[in-house]
Amino acid sequence: MTNELIIGIGGLLLSVLTYFAGVWRTEKRFAAEDRETRVRRVFEEYMKLRRANYTGGYDGLQKSGISTLRSNEEIQELINLIVAHGERHPLGPDHAKVFDGVDLRKFFLYAVEKQVNFLKTPVEDVIRDSGAKT
Repeated sequence: MTNELIIGIGGLLLSVLTYFAGVWRTEKRFAAEDRETRVRRVFEEYMKLRRANYTGGYDGLQKSGISTLRSNEEIQELINLIVAHGERHPLGPDHAKVFDGVDLRKFFLYAVEKQVNFLKTPVEDVIRDSGAKT
């Protein structure tokens, strides 16, 4: 009787663990798909602006919805995707120097909140005012 009870409890425990492992994997997969969808949506909008020769750079990133991305990693993924498609680096040729130590998410959230016009406002001023430099 005790062997049957141990086997039954072991089977129940294994079933519960399998269930939660499946839930965890599904959540992880959906999170990755959501991330990819967000990045792809902003990328498509940016490329529409570029194909129409309407705008690009900081202004194009802002108008394409970069502030909807949730992390610096997503922003970097977007920038890498843009450059991989033959576009110039949207943060400019001196991006490594200008944006060294800058939290891009904080920078663009500030720009959207304050409705910064990148065509009239120097980027250095936005970095300073946003507090994005660490």
